[in-house]
Amino acid sequence: MLNREGGLPLYAQLVEDLRQGIESGQWPVGSRLPSERELCTRFDVSRITVRHAIDIAQQEGLLERVHGVGTFVAQPPVEQTLNHVNSFEQTLAQRGLVAATSIHSASATVGDLALASVLRLEAMEPVTNLQLVGRGNDEPVVFYDSYFPQDVGEQVVSAAKRAQRKGSPFSTLDLYRDSVRAAPDRLEQTFEAMVADRALADLLAVSEGWPVLRVISVMSQAGRPIEYRMASYRGDRYRFAVERDLPTHG
Repeated sequence: MLNREGGLPLYAQLVEDLRQGIESGQWPVGSRLPSERELCTRFDVSRITVRHAIDIAQQEGLLERVHGVGTFVAQPPVEQTLNHVNSFEQTLAQRGLVAATSIHSASATVGDLALASVLRLEAMEPVTNLQLVGRGNDEPVVFYDSYFPQDVGEQVVSAAKRAQRKGSPFSTLDLYRDSVRAAPDRLEQTFEAMVADRALADLLAVSEGWPVLRVISVMSQAGRPIEYRMASYRGDRYRFAVERDLPTHG
């Protein structure tokens, strides 16, 4: 039962109750949640409170709505470890998901001064832009937006097209392993929380303002930057984990 005398709002208590029900197995993955009316009766709260709680639980990846059908317990988020690098296919397979990748666009362009600085290119020097959509069980989970020096980019785009024709799931890191001569030997990454604008929301099949985790990567080979990549992961479908050794004190 919800505590009406405590300081925690009712919708937050309801989210926690739903989380505990899912974790305990009361509502298994794929099971349908009771209707809003039933939840209102069960917890003696308003429909506004129930809808607010379901919205939050959906953004946290606990639930997913199917329009005209109902609300269901979602597949747990994909967890990617930062201690080592797995292929896109392996990462999703660990959660029982079938990975797929499609090319959204591939083009030659001219980067701005900031991009030229990161890739150590001359101003107005041509670059290659490759955009990919990664899916798990046919649902978009990540959008990759990568820029390369032109000589590297031509190889990567050719490799991406071959992989797409074969139906092989991939990220650019997978392409380096399989088909591109200039494979990176160093990876620098930064992480930031953001919300999806309209264009990104459409690509990830979510609502505008949806929580997204953006990972910005710079990949280098023998000291030369060969890729600048912005990967935008759905906040309800992805999480990252890291293990670290702590210093001992004698």
